[in-house]
Amino acid sequence: MKIKAIRNSLLLLGTLVAFAGCNTTFQDYTPDRIPQNPSGIYTFSFTADLPVSNRVEGSERAQIVINNETFDMVPTGSDDMSFSFDYKMPPGVTEARYYYIVSWEYRSAGGKIKTASRYSTIEHEKVYQARLINRYPIQLVNDRGPSGASIPIVGNGFTSQDVVVVGGAEALTTVHSANSLEFIVPALPAGKTYSVSLRTGRGDLSAGHFKIDEANLRIQPTSIYLNSGDTDFLIIETENIAPLGGLYVDAQTDIPQSIVMPEIIIPEGARSVNVNVTGGAPGSGVLVLTVPGYGPIEVPVTVN
Repeated sequence: MKIKAIRNSLLLLGTLVAFAGCNTTFQDYTPDRIPQNPSGIYTFSFTADLPVSNRVEGSERAQIVINNETFDMVPTGSDDMSFSFDYKMPPGVTEARYYYIVSWEYRSAGGKIKTASRYSTIEHEKVYQARLINRYPIQLVNDRGPSGASIPIVGNGFTSQDVVVVGGAEALTTVHSANSLEFIVPALPAGKTYSVSLRTGRGDLSAGHFKIDEANLRIQPTSIYLNSGDTDFLIIETENIAPLGGLYVDAQTDIPQSIVMPEIIIPEGARSVNVNVTGGAPGSGVLVLTVPGYGPIEVPVTVN
């Protein structure tokens, strides 16, 4: 039943002041971000740890004040200290500011039945806030895979501005519809689990966790034979497309005087790159190629 908030506050003010020292703990179960639903009805709930001394069992009552309107709440389950209320959000309203009032009867030292009340704002020194969101990730279709893999996310209200973030790194994101998008797993160290979030214009929303498995590089040829001054091609291939920003390939060798190579980057969205390798001073050794998320690969090199 709706009651005017100002009238309710005046009626309870006296008992509130008288029992401000009571130890009451409020636990709000309403999330601060609530996914929108077609009915526009949202459940607000809490539990309270009330003083037990001389309290009349079954006398507990609760109310919620939402956006300056007061409503009676109903007990939840068998726990007399838990209450809930289904609130119909008015059209066009996307935020609720609210607090709880709990009251109970107790027997005074003289045997008389009296009433005590407690406001959640006394304990928390502020009102609670909840905001409706009409876009949120529901789940990752897969929770593990290698760098470069395409991973779908299903949800609601996706827009072309949404970007998936994995372990703090933005991932190449393609939004197919309001209910479906996919991202390319970025080049991060394999064998670890990373948090995944959806970066929107209203903040980041959690989408779960994702483990990056080790992927494999492929090369052609598998060994290099050059004469000093000659140039040949080395083809480096990955199992999946290169993620946002491309894929940097770190090249190290124990014969730096014998090999001349440019910086190696597999372009964003590509699966391979051709690299010129020029022979320098005669020598033989190994070229080691390393990419985050991929196992290292060794290429024997001989320069005559």
